Amino acid sequence: MTEIALCIAVIGIALVAIVGVLPSGLNVQRQNREDTLVAQDAQFLIEAIRSGAAGIADLTNQVDFIRWRRTGAEVSEVYFRGPNYHEPLPGTVINLTTSWQVTAILSQPRFEFLPNNRVIRNEIMAQFRTFSGPFTEKAYRSTTGLPEPARLETALRYMVNVEAVPGPTRPPIMLSAYAGQAISNNVARQQLQLDQSLNEIRLTFQWPVFRVGNDFRVGNSEKTFRTQVVADRQILTTNLLGTGRTVSRFAAGGTNNLFLIP
Repeated sequence: MTEIALCIAVIGIALVAIVGVLPSGLNVQRQNREDTLVAQDAQFLIEAIRSGAAGIADLTNQVDFIRWRRTGAEVSEVYFRGPNYHEPLPGTVINLTTSWQVTAILSQPRFEFLPNNRVIRNEIMAQFRTFSGPFTEKAYRSTTGLPEPARLETALRYMVNVEAVPGPTRPPIMLSAYAGQAISNNVARQQLQLDQSLNEIRLTFQWPVFRVGNDFRVGNSEKTFRTQVVADRQILTTNLLGTGRTVSRFAAGGTNNLFLIP
């Protein structure tokens, strides 16, 4: 009996230790999974922006909404709703219809320069369900013609802030010397083209997403990815979905490697 009691005591101590570390192990596994999904989605979104992709169906299937806020010379805010998101949104809400609209909004420059030294600051924030999750979390239609709610509720959601900032290789005072001049030197012409078409793309992911009333909040997880794009902009429309806003995309862009900012 003494031996049995000792065995039970040893097993009990071991079980207490195992149960004690189990939550930490599960939490580490969840964090690793989320980090992997976010890294894969970052590559997907950056490639879509860089190439000006216009036919990726998942861009509309997986987007909940995009908030386009303008400050400075123009103050306005518009929410663009994805087809599978039915929660109420504040302010002006417009439904997205095709994938090129998502690409175009995410590609907008951080700053727009207007006459008389006026500047508009574009703030693009989007909420997505992960593209890289399992099939059971995809917003595919059921027999009723609507996505199954369980698919949308279990998917990882994150906020991503997108910044497309021009990145000239020389100070503006040097670039202004080119204004109105015909450049015949090949090196100078290539340098000017680089100065005019070089952009830095920065995506900052924050997750998980919580909603408190009309306010959207995120957890403590955050990662920033960036890359550089050398491409001209192609105007797609001067009146996006009736908003009167001009949108463009990168055309035939090239990029260097993807960088993670720790």
